[in-house]
Amino acid sequence: MEISEEKIRLIKELEFIIGHECYNPNSYDGYAKTYGRSYRYPVSYFRIYNGEKDEFKEDWKLGNVDAEILPRLKYKFGSNHLYIGNALVNLINFLEKRYDIDFNELEKNIKPE
Repeated sequence: MEISEEKIRLIKELEFIIGHECYNPNSYDGYAKTYGRSYRYPVSYFRIYNGEKDEFKEDWKLGNVDAEILPRLKYKFGSNHLYIGNALVNLINFLEKRYDIDFNELEKNIKPE
């Protein structure tokens, strides 16, 4: 499956929204004397250079992610990995099929911010 630049941009924005929905009720803010903290969960990905796997982490928006890297975007939860890139690609494909829409066409009408 070919992933267009429009879909890549949409997936990066969706991942950014999802990544900001983490919350740790056990973290303690000594200054405010309160428990609980929302935070951006770090997404990571890997590239393969000369047969070697190099891993990267991004804390904010994914700048240089392309169609090759997209399926490798993941959240690490201990020994578990959630491949958020694949999940969002599958979700978009599901929505396109279910509702007979084309996100490539819809994204072309989005004005840059």
